[in-house]
Amino acid sequence: MGKATTVGEYLRWAKEKLKNGDPLREARKALFLATGEFAFPEKARLTPWERARFRRIVEARARGVPWPVLEGVTGFLDFEVLVPPGVFIPRPETEELAELAIQFFHEFPHSPRALDMGTGTGVLAIALAKARPDAEVWAVDKSFRALRAAKRNAQRLGVTLHLLRSDGFSQVSGKFHLIVANPPYVSQEEWRKLPKEVRNFDPRLALEGGKDGLSFVRRIFRESPDFLLPGGMLLLEIAPSQKDAVLHLAQASGAWAEMRVYSDLSGKDRFFVGRRC
Repeated sequence: MGKATTVGEYLRWAKEKLKNGDPLREARKALFLATGEFAFPEKARLTPWERARFRRIVEARARGVPWPVLEGVTGFLDFEVLVPPGVFIPRPETEELAELAIQFFHEFPHSPRALDMGTGTGVLAIALAKARPDAEVWAVDKSFRALRAAKRNAQRLGVTLHLLRSDGFSQVSGKFHLIVANPPYVSQEEWRKLPKEVRNFDPRLALEGGKDGLSFVRRIFRESPDFLLPGGMLLLEIAPSQKDAVLHLAQASGAWAEMRVYSDLSGKDRFFVGRRC
């Protein structure tokens, strides 16, 4: 830090540390996170506590720590969730999956049942529960840490979720109108090429889906039909390159009366939707 004392000098130091993206924007974001203030005169001076916090945030960000981890929260649709370390950080594509799931969820009669497989922070389950207060929504994950995060987020947002620790469907019972999942779908080779920011701070379990990225997706197609009511819906987020393989898996199961892959807002094949026979 040298002899930096003013806000302007601290921002210039931060710009040198933060080489990627927009360094000034990142530096100002770190300043806001450290102080709670949007703007300072360049000659203003920070308190010792603010200086120390600003340095820690900038140095962590320079190591690749994602902003949601530094902030402890991230936005999803019209709400915010806590994102504790070691729990998957929701992505914008999954907001689109949530919107699609809500659209189909509204088709079902009073008191429908929904299941979010691999809930993580709980965002999909929470979105469904907010959209249908009359629904029974289950949030399933094999990670204790994820289920704790989902419970806290549901309590903060005033929605009721039924939380269940389960490896896939192993502990699930009953049948549902809708099952939604953002499963691990990154191949082992793709995992090794992901940015360090992702590999170091998102749980591998939530991202990597085996050699071809489809290990867990295969399991969902094999097991989910037994947990869907006739006419029930399965919605999955997938990698665009997996469209043909996913449709082949769906067709081979013989469980689906209708199936389709929808594009995301960037035009990429991203969401599988199947209706149970």
